[in-house]
Amino acid sequence: MQLRHFLVVYDIAAHHADVEPFGLDLDGALAAYAAAEVRFLGDTNVEVVLLGSDSRETLERTHSSYFELADRHIDWIVARELLDFGLR
Repeated sequence: MQLRHFLVVYDIAAHHADVEPFGLDLDGALAAYAAAEVRFLGDTNVEVVLLGSDSRETLERTHSSYFELADRHIDWIVARELLDFGLR
């Protein structure tokens, strides 16, 4: 198994994860991770993680908390509006 790298930028309030795949390019993944950490520094609503997995499918299973709403087909805009109303 070859480890593939994925940069995940997770918007906590919206329950939405943006995933950028880097394949086997660890150096590129690390550079993108460092840039994202700087970009979102101090933003408590965003979580930036660099994860390794054999595939995106496995990543979504092993880190399901980042992908729950997408798996349930709930639009992230609706999720944000529910959060604004104090509903989850």
